[in-house]
Amino acid sequence: MPGPVFENPPERPRENGRRTSLFAASGWVPISLVLLATFLAYAGTLWFKFVYDDRGQILANVEVHAWRYLPHYFVERVWSFAYPTIPGNYYRPIFLFFLLINYKIFGPYAAGWHLVTVAAHLGVTYLVYLMTRRLTGDPATALIAAAVFGVDPVHIESVAWISGVTDPLFALFLLPSFFCYLNWREGKAHRNGWLAGSLALYAFAMLSKETALVLPIIIFLYEWIWSDAPENSPRFRRALAHLREGVVAVGPFVVISFAYLAVRWQVLKGLGHVMTPLSLLTIIFTWPGLLLFYFWHLVWPFNLSVFYDQPYVRTPGLIAFFLPLAGLLAVAFLGWLLVRWLGKDSVLDKRVAVFACAWVLVPFLPLLDLSVLPVGEIAHDRYLYLPSIGFSILLAMALRRIRFGRKRLFSAPAFQAVVATALAVTLGVATAIEDRYWANDVALYTRGVERTPHNKLARTNLGNALGEQGRYEEAIRLYRQVLDLDPHFWLAVYNMGYTFYRMGNLPEAEKYLERAIAISGVDSDEYFYLGLTWMKMGRLNDAEAAVRHALKIQPGGLAYHFALGMILKLKGEVPGALAEFEEELKNFPGETGAEQQIEAIRTQLARGSAK
Repeated sequence: MPGPVFENPPERPRENGRRTSLFAASGWVPISLVLLATFLAYAGTLWFKFVYDDRGQILANVEVHAWRYLPHYFVERVWSFAYPTIPGNYYRPIFLFFLLINYKIFGPYAAGWHLVTVAAHLGVTYLVYLMTRRLTGDPATALIAAAVFGVDPVHIESVAWISGVTDPLFALFLLPSFFCYLNWREGKAHRNGWLAGSLALYAFAMLSKETALVLPIIIFLYEWIWSDAPENSPRFRRALAHLREGVVAVGPFVVISFAYLAVRWQVLKGLGHVMTPLSLLTIIFTWPGLLLFYFWHLVWPFNLSVFYDQPYVRTPGLIAFFLPLAGLLAVAFLGWLLVRWLGKDSVLDKRVAVFACAWVLVPFLPLLDLSVLPVGEIAHDRYLYLPSIGFSILLAMALRRIRFGRKRLFSAPAFQAVVATALAVTLGVATAIEDRYWANDVALYTRGVERTPHNKLARTNLGNALGEQGRYEEAIRLYRQVLDLDPHFWLAVYNMGYTFYRMGNLPEAEKYLERAIAISGVDSDEYFYLGLTWMKMGRLNDAEAAVRHALKIQPGGLAYHFALGMILKLKGEVPGALAEFEEELKNFPGETGAEQQIEAIRTQLARGSAK
C-alpha cells in the first residue's frame, strides 16, 4: 500500500508566532456554533406540513406503518405499494426502514419528521467539518466549509421536504465509510476492521440511495491524487503506479457494488428503466445546459423552486447548446485556475483542491443518463447535496488564502473571519426565508408556477392543492390551462375527473376519469374514483368491478377496502362487506369509519341471530 495520508497533517505557517486556527483553544465551541446556526436556519421547517410526495409515500403507504412489511423492503421497489405494475428505478430498503421507524415514533404528525430530517442534515454538516479538517489539517478551513454547507439554501429541498431526506440519509453512511477507508489506508490498528466497517457503511449508503455508487470512483481518484509514486519517474510509470494503487484500493468496494447491483437487478428487473425515451444525441446535447444550471446554483443558490423549466435539447442550436457548452468550458477553466491558485504554495493544498473538484464532479455521473428520470424532472436542487460538499471545501480554502491587514479575530485574520461570518449569515438568512415555500402544498406549487409558468406538473399540482381547500373552480381553471397546452397530459385529466367527483358533478367526473384510463390505465386511483362515481350513480356492479381492479393494482390502497365494503353493503352482501371493513382496519388501524361500519354490521347480525 502507498504511504500513509497525514494522520496529523503538518501545521500551517505561523503568523506572529501563533497558529492560524479559528477558535483554536475552544474545542467544541466553534463547531457547536456552526451546528446551532444550521439548526436555526432550518428551525422554521418544524412547523411545516407533509407536502409533495410525503402523503403518498408516508401517510397513505401501509407498508411503512407496520413491522410485518419490513422484509418487503429488500425485495420491492420504493413505490411498488402504489404502482406494482409500473417499472421503477428506486431500490432503497434502508430509506423505507427509516420511514417505518419514524412512523412508529411520530405517526402522522409532521413536526417530528421534520425534526429528524434537520437532525440528519446537522449530522452530515458535522461530518463535512471532520472530513475537511482531516484533509486540510486546518480547523478554520473545516469550520468555514461546514458553515457554508450547513446553511446553504441549495439544500432546502433535501432538508425542508421530509421525503428528500434520502440525501442526508445516504450521506450519513457514505462519509463515515470514506473515513473508515482512510483509517484502513493509513494502516491504523485493527486495519481489517476498518475495511469491514467501510464496506458495511458503503452497503448501507447504497441501500439508502443509489447515488452512493460513486464512492469507489471517489476512492480511486483519492488514491490517484495522493499516490506516492516518485515524481522523477517517467510519466508512463507514474500513471501505471497510480492505476495499480487505485485498483487495489477500490477492489473490495467494486465487489460490494456488484453484489448490490445483482440484488437491484433482481428486484427492479434490470439496473434501471427508461422513464423518458430520449435519443443519445438529445441526452448529450442537453448536458451542457443542465450542468451549467447546476454549477450556477452552487454559486448562486437563491430564488429556488422544486420545479425548473430545464428543456431537452434535440438539436445543437447556438443558444440551447453552443453557448452553454462555452459556459461550461469557462467554468472548467476557472476551476483549473482556482486549483493552481490554491495549491501554489503547498502540495497538500493542491491535492485537497483537486480532490474537492472531483467531489463536485463525480456525483453528477449518475445524472447523465437523463432517460431514467421522469419527463421534465431532470433538474432538482437535491442532486447538489453531495457535490456541494466539494464546493464548500473549495470556497473555504479560497477564503483562507485571502489576507488583508494584520488584525486578528478569533485567532484568525480579521478579514477572513468577517467575510466567512457575513457569508454564513447571508446564506443562513436566505435559507430561513426561502424554505418557507415548502411550508404547505399551496405555497410549494404557487412558487413552482411563479418560477416555471409553462411547467405542466407545477400548474397541475397547484390545482390539486387548491382543490383540497375546496377551491374547485380555481383548480379546474388550472387544469384547463394545462390541457390547452397538452390535451393528453394524464395527471391533469385524472385530477379534473377527481375534482368533479368532489364537486358532485358525477357525469363530468365519469367523463374525465374514463378518459384518464384510456390515456394510461395503470394508476389505481383512477379506477377507485371511477368506482365511487358509479356507486353514487347507482351502478353498483360496475362500481364493484372498478374498485376491485383498483385493489388488484394496489392491494393496500387507502380506503379501497372500505369503499368496496360500502358497495357490497349497498348490494346486500353483508358478510363480504364486513370482511372488507375488517381488512381496511387491519391495514389502517384506528380508521374510525371502518370501526363504525364493523360495529354496525355486527350489531345488525347479532339482532338477526336473536330473532
